[in-house]
Amino acid sequence: MRLWSILFILLTAPVPAYSGAWLREKGKGLSSNTVTVTQNYDISESTFIEYGVRDDLTLGAEVSFLASSYGLQSGSATLFLRRPLGRQGRPNVWSAELGIGAAWVGDVVTPNVKAGLSWGRGFTLAQKNGWITIDSSLSWDVYLHEHLAKVDSTVGIDLGERFSGMLQLFHASTSTTTATSIAPSIIVRPIKSRPDIRLQIGAETLITDSSNPALKLSIWREF
Repeated sequence: MRLWSILFILLTAPVPAYSGAWLREKGKGLSSNTVTVTQNYDISESTFIEYGVRDDLTLGAEVSFLASSYGLQSGSATLFLRRPLGRQGRPNVWSAELGIGAAWVGDVVTPNVKAGLSWGRGFTLAQKNGWITIDSSLSWDVYLHEHLAKVDSTVGIDLGERFSGMLQLFHASTSTTTATSIAPSIIVRPIKSRPDIRLQIGAETLITDSSNPALKLSIWREF
C-alpha cells in the first residue's frame, strides 16, 4: 500500500489548467505552487513555472519533492522548452516539448531526458467557455535505461467570473508498474481585483485503489 502511495505522487505531477498545448505570449508567464497530502500523510510539494521567450517559444521548469509517511525522501527537477506544431490560431492547438532533468530517491540521483506532445482545444457549453488538453510525455533514465510514460488529460469549464471547474485524469507507466488517478477540483479567483491569481482546491485518488486519497492545494499566478 505504501509503495502505491509513493507512485501515486511521483507518477502524477500536477498539471496547471492553462499550460499544455498552449504557448505563453512573449513576455508573459505562469507559476504554480502545489501541496499534496494523502490520507497516510505522504506529502509532496511542487513548483511549476513557464515563460514566453517568443510567441513561438516557451521555456519552463518544474521541481517536486516527496516525503513519504515512513521517511523516504525523493524528488525531481526538469527544464523544458515548448514549440508549436503547425500554424497558430487554429481551433486545434498542437505543441511539442523537449526537456532535461534529474530524479532522486534518497542519495541516488539519476539524470533523464524528456520528450512530449500536447493537444488542446477551447469549447463552449451552455454559453460557458471551457478547454480540453491532452499532454503526453516519455522520459528516459540516462543511466538505468528505464522509462516513464505519461498521459495527462484535462477538461475545464468556467462557471462564472471567479469560479471554474476542472477534471483531470493522470496515467503513468514504467517497465514495472502502471498507475491511473482521477482528480476533480475547483479553481477560484479569491481576490476580485487580482484575476491573475487563482486558487485550486481539489482531491486525487488512484482509480484502482481509493484507500489513500489526497488533498491538493495550489496557487497559480499569471505574470
